[in-house]
Amino acid sequence: MITLTPLKVFEVPIQAPCITPENFAGKSIIEIAKLPLTEGNRNVTLGDLFKIEETPTETPNITIKGDCSKVKRVGQGMKSGEILVEGNIGMHTCEKMSGGKIVVNGNTGGWTGSEMTNGTIEIHGDSGDYMASPYRGNDLGMKGGSIIVDGNVGTDVGCYLKGGVIKIKGSAGRFLGFHMSDGAIYVEKDC
Repeated sequence: MITLTPLKVFEVPIQAPCITPENFAGKSIIEIAKLPLTEGNRNVTLGDLFKIEETPTETPNITIKGDCSKVKRVGQGMKSGEILVEGNIGMHTCEKMSGGKIVVNGNTGGWTGSEMTNGTIEIHGDSGDYMASPYRGNDLGMKGGSIIVDGNVGTDVGCYLKGGVIKIKGSAGRFLGFHMSDGAIYVEKDC
């Protein structure tokens, strides 16, 4: 297992699509540290922003500790494996996910699970606007998999949903399931 811990408080958005089990598989810590990120408008590496540690545990494949609410695109395109986030995580988490599992013990930003086709996302906190929804002007919503949110979600969640299950234990904002054609959305409280 690889554990990532921020080396500082992030003040600008970090684009981190390289943080997936597939990208880390078979690589040494030195190779993982060289994976590219962007911090604001600067090109940096994973090792510039995170302390990287390896332990012999097999699952989860990646653990992220600390507040990473400015870190975007974690798990993007993820096909297998497991990520555990101990804290908040930013926008576009597990966008286009097709397998595997992510557990977030905190909150997620907007567009979590956008265009996902399979896999599991568990959020033990709140999720932002546009969860499981496409970008504006697009109609490629979530097609499969499951998203479970213990808290509340924002607006425009599950728009253009074409399959899969979304379970919200809290409340949901406006336009829930707008243009959905398949799948299921369960809300335990208000919507």
